[in-house]
Amino acid sequence: MVKKCLSIALIALLTLAANSAFVLAQTNPNNSTSNGEKIKADVLKRGTGVKKIVTVKMLNGAKIKGYISQTGADSFTLTDSETGQTNTVAYRDAAQIKGGGLSKGAKIAIGVGIAAAATLTVLYIAFQNAIKDN
Repeated sequence: MVKKCLSIALIALLTLAANSAFVLAQTNPNNSTSNGEKIKADVLKRGTGVKKIVTVKMLNGAKIKGYISQTGADSFTLTDSETGQTNTVAYRDAAQIKGGGLSKGAKIAIGVGIAAAATLTVLYIAFQNAIKDN
C-alpha cells in the first residue's frame, strides 16, 4: 500500500516538474535586429483585416488604435474601425504593438494550470482506488 502511494506521488511530482519547465523557459531576444524590423515582423505576423484590432504606441508617446488594413515595405496603414480614418505608420516610428488576445505568458500559465488540474484529478482518483483496495 505504501509503495503504491509513493509511486503515485513520485509520478505526480515528475509530471509537475516536467510542466514547470515551460514556465521557466526563456527566450533570448535577438539584439541584432532594430526596433523597426521587430515591429515590421510583428505587423506581418498579425496580418491584415478588420478583426486584427491593435494599439500602436509611437516613439513620441502617442497611441493609435485600429485595424491593420495594409502593409508595405516601410510602413503600414491603421484604419479606425469606428470612423474609417486611416493613419500611415512608419515601422521605425512605432515603439510597440499590442493586440487583442492572450499574451504568450498567459497561454503558458493556462496550460500549466490545466496540466496541474489534470494531474491532481488523476492523483485523487488513484488515491481513492488505493483506499478502496484495502
